[in-house]
Amino acid sequence: MLAAVVRLLSDASAVHACFVYLVEDGGERLVLRAASDPYAHLVGEITLERGEGLAWWAAEHKEPAFTQELTSDPRTKFVPELEEEKFQSLLSVPIIAREGSVIGVISLHTEAPREFSDPEVEVLASSASLVAGAIENARLYEETRQRVGELEHLAELAETLTRAQSLEELLPAVAARGLDLLRAASCHVYLLDPGSEELHLRASAPANGEAPKSIKLQSLGPELGRSGRSAAVAVPLVADDELLGLLTAKGTSEVELARAAANQTAVALKKIELIERLTEKNLIKDFFEQLAGGSVPGDLEGRAARLGCDLDHRYVVLAAGPADDALEKAVAAAAPRGSLFDRRDDSIRGLLRIPMSGEEPLLEKLREVHEALDTPVSVGISHVCQGAASFRAGFEEAQHALLGASVIRGKPAVMTYEELGPYKYLLRMPIDSAMRDQHRDAVTRIAEYDRQRQTALLRTLEEFLRRRGNISATAEALYVHPNTLRQRLRRIQELSGIDLRKDDWLLVEIAVKMVKLQEALGR
Repeated sequence: MLAAVVRLLSDASAVHACFVYLVEDGGERLVLRAASDPYAHLVGEITLERGEGLAWWAAEHKEPAFTQELTSDPRTKFVPELEEEKFQSLLSVPIIAREGSVIGVISLHTEAPREFSDPEVEVLASSASLVAGAIENARLYEETRQRVGELEHLAELAETLTRAQSLEELLPAVAARGLDLLRAASCHVYLLDPGSEELHLRASAPANGEAPKSIKLQSLGPELGRSGRSAAVAVPLVADDELLGLLTAKGTSEVELARAAANQTAVALKKIELIERLTEKNLIKDFFEQLAGGSVPGDLEGRAARLGCDLDHRYVVLAAGPADDALEKAVAAAAPRGSLFDRRDDSIRGLLRIPMSGEEPLLEKLREVHEALDTPVSVGISHVCQGAASFRAGFEEAQHALLGASVIRGKPAVMTYEELGPYKYLLRMPIDSAMRDQHRDAVTRIAEYDRQRQTALLRTLEEFLRRRGNISATAEALYVHPNTLRQRLRRIQELSGIDLRKDDWLLVEIAVKMVKLQEALGR
């Protein structure tokens, strides 16, 4: 359209050269966008900074400007490429948009001195007004076409992200689509490595595009601020207020489009993260079931390798409950690298890799985590397992230790299998509630009395037997006076009929442990 304007005005005004400049770069430059022959090849190459030349004078004053003194008029600027030494007269007419802003300038040059008449200037001013309308319409059409193209690219990007099932599929597609969407010279996708607090380059388009391999988080301030004249954008990939990565592009200033693409990419990253987490969760669940001796088919060594678990290394099995998010995060944070966890509805199972420092520091760390939890939970820890065949017993030991924590401690605690004592054997025996035994029946009456009266007779009896009948040691362990202890023992004998002077203490102690175990299993 501008080329046609140049031809028409050159013919209508009988001038030797006609140039059309447009205001660009935020109103800081006039850029040559159309020129009559033989200067057409200079389109886009000639620029006038604000305040330079007669064209800028006409633009700033919003009125035509004329001169016949190109060499002496201070308003003019000599441009060698336009061979202005050949011209004698120059007329610049501003192109004014409907809302009153100047969007360009038309400049007419003659080789011979010439005085432009008022009617000629009026015709040129009217022509400039028509040109302004044509430019605005052309720009509106181009902007509309550009927006339609952007929407099409965004729609294609959304379809691509929806289909992607892995990072290997997603990230190169984002870089390639971003290159077209942003009309950039290169596009790069970075992902955050939480461990190193660095952003690592994961995909580029074109593939050989130059970009730093990593970006430190502390340098994101200036990185995100680059735009405009530097022709580069960098926008974060954020979902649920969590920084996931960075999208950068060179040779573009389309910040808003980059943000739209980054938002879609962040959502897709979260989707893939969820898919991978669920896949890994199912893989860990099957792996644990297979280790525990279940009937899950598959290659045990293959599952172990995929999960990064070396079964020849030393592990302990963990069982904890009741399960909640705080427990899962706390235990996972305390566990050494290479540990695995499986969250169920009511419990958590884990393989804790024993560090170089040994088993005791690991147990101490777990106890510290347990003390810091707001919700009371019990944790059972197995013997050390090494080799695939040993884990079946390890899972059973961890479950027994979990149950023993409430039986022995009487409250949520961390308990190892070794701390179970004789319960290690009782937990492996079937408890037949129909079996008749006078000692168990007697102890059951004591437990029932405790439940009804909120007393502690059963604990008193258990502690007395543990202390081998030592009154002072038992009273000290229970924090009661020896006379109070004697009164409780008499009450136990009245309720149960157990005579601690005559009955076999081993049978009574086994009965106490069986009743406590049955209560725990019932809970």
